[in-house]
Amino acid sequence: MKLIKISAMWCPACLIMRNVINNLDIDIEQVEYDYDLDEEEISKYNVGDILPVFILEEDGIEVSRLIG
Repeated sequence: MKLIKISAMWCPACLIMRNVINNLDIDIEQVEYDYDLDEEEISKYNVGDILPVFILEEDGIEVSRLIG
Protein backbone atom coordinates (compact mmCIF):
# COMPACT_ATOMS: atom_id res chain seq x y z
CA MET A 1 0.00 0.00 0.00
CA LYS A 2 1.06 3.55 -0.67
CA LEU A 3 -0.42 6.83 0.59
CA ILE A 4 -0.05 9.74 -1.82
CA LYS A 5 -0.48 13.14 -0.18
CA ILE A 6 -1.06 16.22 -2.34
CA SER A 7 -1.08 19.57 -0.58
CA ALA A 8 0.12 23.17 -0.79
CA MET A 9 1.95 25.45 1.63
CA TRP A 10 -0.75 28.14 1.30
CA CYS A 11 -3.58 25.69 2.21
CA PRO A 12 -4.60 25.84 5.91
CA ALA A 13 -6.44 22.50 5.75
CA CYS A 14 -3.32 20.90 4.24
CA LEU A 15 -1.18 22.07 7.14
CA ILE A 16 -3.65 20.71 9.69
CA MET A 17 -3.99 17.37 7.92
CA ARG A 18 -0.20 17.06 7.53
CA ASN A 19 0.10 17.11 11.33
CA VAL A 20 -2.73 14.60 11.74
CA ILE A 21 -1.31 12.15 9.18
CA ASN A 22 2.25 12.49 10.49
CA ASN A 23 1.07 11.66 14.03
CA LEU A 24 -0.64 8.43 12.95
CA ASP A 25 1.29 5.28 13.73
CA ILE A 26 0.93 3.56 10.36
CA ASP A 27 3.43 1.39 8.55
CA ILE A 28 2.73 2.40 4.97
CA GLU A 29 4.79 4.01 2.22
CA GLN A 30 3.99 7.71 1.99
CA VAL A 31 4.71 10.07 -0.89
CA GLU A 32 4.02 13.80 -0.65
CA TYR A 33 3.63 16.21 -3.55
CA ASP A 34 3.26 19.98 -3.54
CA TYR A 35 0.32 21.21 -5.63
CA ASP A 36 2.33 24.12 -7.05
CA LEU A 37 5.81 22.62 -7.37
CA ASP A 38 5.00 19.10 -8.58
CA GLU A 39 2.41 19.90 -11.28
CA GLU A 40 3.81 17.39 -13.77
CA GLU A 41 3.82 14.54 -11.24
CA ILE A 42 0.33 15.18 -9.85
CA SER A 43 -1.24 15.61 -13.30
CA LYS A 44 -1.52 11.82 -13.59
CA TYR A 45 -3.74 11.74 -10.47
CA ASN A 46 -6.44 14.05 -11.91
CA VAL A 47 -6.43 16.39 -8.91
CA GLY A 48 -8.89 19.27 -8.90
CA ASP A 49 -8.74 22.58 -7.02
CA ILE A 50 -9.80 21.29 -3.61
CA LEU A 51 -6.94 20.36 -1.30
CA PRO A 52 -5.64 18.35 0.44
CA VAL A 53 -5.97 15.13 -1.53
CA PHE A 54 -5.03 11.74 -0.09
CA ILE A 55 -4.91 8.76 -2.43
CA LEU A 56 -4.46 5.20 -1.24
CA GLU A 57 -2.92 2.91 -3.86
CA GLU A 58 -2.27 -0.81 -3.91
CA ASP A 59 -0.13 -2.26 -6.70
CA GLY A 60 -0.48 1.00 -8.64
CA ILE A 61 -4.29 0.94 -8.53
CA GLU A 62 -6.24 3.61 -6.66
CA VAL A 63 -8.18 2.05 -3.79
CA SER A 64 -9.54 5.15 -2.08
CA ARG A 65 -9.41 8.95 -2.28
CA LEU A 66 -10.09 11.64 0.34
CA ILE A 67 -10.52 15.21 -0.87
CA GLY A 68 -10.67 18.29 1.32
